Amino acid sequence: MDWEEVEAPGAGPKMLYPMAWSLLPLTVGLILLVRTDGLWPTSFLAAGIMLSLAAVWLGATMVPGRVDMLKLLISPFAAFSLFFQPPEIIQAIIALIVWTINYRTAAFLSAISIKAYRLEWDPERPLPDIDGATYFYKKWAQKPLFRLGKNMVRGVRSNGKTVIEADEPINFNFSNESQID
Repeated sequence: MDWEEVEAPGAGPKMLYPMAWSLLPLTVGLILLVRTDGLWPTSFLAAGIMLSLAAVWLGATMVPGRVDMLKLLISPFAAFSLFFQPPEIIQAIIALIVWTINYRTAAFLSAISIKAYRLEWDPERPLPDIDGATYFYKKWAQKPLFRLGKNMVRGVRSNGKTVIEADEPINFNFSNESQID
């Protein structure tokens, strides 16, 4: 069982433009929040939040299984809650906190190594039990399968082959134990 090192697509450049453009409506919304009343400032703040969510969504689809759904749900709920017109300072705080969460998530996705390790796998063969692993599926599927610490193991089809892909190689001992090489 030898792991083969492959180049995986990086998420960084695709997230850069929406994240940068999300600053424009966020800044305009903060300026209008100070100068005017009404829904225009709230609309710009919500647009800034949703553009930053678009950047994170692009990154999350490029490297699946790394971001929890709850982090992606914060943005739409926060943008919607802004339209209930809380005080201006609360609107600004909500928008800045949510944008910062999205920025940190995008930075995390950009920092993920573009190297991956693949191992051919028979889909009929069950995955071994590993102490400390969080399983999503016990059999091979074309999805994230399990997480061992920060190491995400996914099922992938590549060039007509069925493989499992991991961020770091794992030594399967098939005696209910494993360790990261």
